[in-house]
Amino acid sequence: MKRETYENIEIISLEARIDQDGSEELETLLQTCYEEGKYNICIDLTNVKHMCSSALGSLVRIKSKLNDKDGDMKIIISNENLMRLFQTTMLDKVFEIYESRRECLSIFDEYFERF
Repeated sequence: MKRETYENIEIISLEARIDQDGSEELETLLQTCYEEGKYNICIDLTNVKHMCSSALGSLVRIKSKLNDKDGDMKIIISNENLMRLFQTTMLDKVFEIYESRRECLSIFDEYFERF
């Protein structure tokens, strides 16, 4: 997992398979971002092939907390199988999903320009 900051957006990049151990690490990292007041997060799943259900649950839990603080979490998915997972679990209705980092960050930029 890699954490970067772009202006006031945290970018979390994940790789390969996110299993139970990876899920716990992800939850800790997202909770740290939240506690630091980083309420706008972009999750880059471009290089992820599979995510376990607990990792998906972590994303939903933190997104709910972020929304309570007028923040948001957006997802980048370019893998067709991973996209099917989000569609099957109906998480594509919960998260805004983008195909590239540039597209995801530009949506955040448009949001900030309005305020």
